[in-house]
Amino acid sequence: MLKFKQTQLLFPLSMKYLLDEGPKLSSFEITRIAKTFMRVDRQPTEPPPFLYINFNEVGKLLVDMISSVLGFKTSEHIDETVLVLLSAYSPGQPPAVKYNYAKFIANKIHDQLLKLDQEGIFKYSSYIYHLFMYYQSDCFQCPIKRLDSKGERRSIIFWTSVFHEVHNSPYSYCEFIDLFVYPISCLLKRTPPARLSYDMQKILQLSKNYKIGDWYFYQNHTVIRMYGWELCPYKLPRYVPMRLFALEYYRQLISSDLTHFHSTKRKVQLKLKDQLGPFLMN
Repeated sequence: MLKFKQTQLLFPLSMKYLLDEGPKLSSFEITRIAKTFMRVDRQPTEPPPFLYINFNEVGKLLVDMISSVLGFKTSEHIDETVLVLLSAYSPGQPPAVKYNYAKFIANKIHDQLLKLDQEGIFKYSSYIYHLFMYYQSDCFQCPIKRLDSKGERRSIIFWTSVFHEVHNSPYSYCEFIDLFVYPISCLLKRTPPARLSYDMQKILQLSKNYKIGDWYFYQNHTVIRMYGWELCPYKLPRYVPMRLFALEYYRQLISSDLTHFHSTKRKVQLKLKDQLGPFLMN
């Protein structure tokens, strides 16, 4: 999708262009896209957005790649912005329009890095990881296969099974965090990051007089436990990302509330975070 010769003239791509062109898609073009990339028994009767589950295998593959390029976190609903890019493709044919995806991604990454302090969101971390893997693959312990059976260079997404859903992954998610993500963090920050970040520690223990939980560092995993939690905690990676910390924090918080407060119709007295990482709790 991204492999075009540098001598080819590429069409400039921007979100403004997609938002302007989306409403202009004709019913004929939308019907063509549906017949080409959606299942025969799931042809739409209403205008977009369309459900991802209604697309065929080729359609899902293209939608996944387009969503990744645009920085979308989910592709559950396919709207006009995705359909505009999808309309350039036909089975067995080169794209009708060759967009400048590389410049689009570079501009988006630059814009998000500039706003990182204010927004706290970066949607292209996977691209940064891929760049590190491509140029410094010898720094990691992950099993990487650069060449295919014919000795040809493979696309980077096929180097290791961790980037797509398989049942025979050579390592678990926790192992991937420890063997790959952690070394990348060291390269970026030039100092080894804490196994549990300072922000996570402050959430569990704001001060000596105000604590709602503890953390435990084991040789191969990390555990957090909130006071009042009575079930077994999950084993988190040795170096805990905020996304996993937030999920475990809310899981223990909700269970503790149901056990000690909700059933007795009492209100919890702890000062709790209503937003952690990408998650909100009402």
